[in-house]
Amino acid sequence: MAIQKLVLDTLEDDTYELIAIHCSLAPYRLAFLLNKYLNLKLFRKKEDINFKYDDLLASFPLYQYDDHFQYSSYTLIGNKFSAQVQQEEPIAKGLFDTPTNTYVIKYLIPELKNVDYFLKIDTETSTFSSSALLTDILTISQVMTAYTVEYPTLKSKNNLIFE
Repeated sequence: MAIQKLVLDTLEDDTYELIAIHCSLAPYRLAFLLNKYLNLKLFRKKEDINFKYDDLLASFPLYQYDDHFQYSSYTLIGNKFSAQVQQEEPIAKGLFDTPTNTYVIKYLIPELKNVDYFLKIDTETSTFSSSALLTDILTISQVMTAYTVEYPTLKSKNNLIFE
């Protein structure tokens, strides 16, 4: 019996640009400003990105725009999810036995906890420059800072695959 060996050298990692955005705005407000200043048409997807953690389902907002003329796809995704969790057992037993609520924060990319949003740009053209896009993002007064991220070095880069 012959042994067959399959070689998967034709598969390559996804190539995209990833921009980290520090901004305290709500996701819909940031999407509006990006649409206004970058001439995009980001819209909220019907389905958010959901991740199941130990006892919590985290939902990250997802905005997307497909530019068919430039062969590009823009995706805005939130990095932080905050939820209020009620403890089953009170911390102190006594006169004021009331259940306490705590807040739990989960991150899409845990290595970059300070980042509020990511803008992922998938493009098929080799002439795309993220530096011009980054300069336009930094002109938005509500954005504190933005910078490109080297995504191959991230441990949780698989969380950025949305299809």
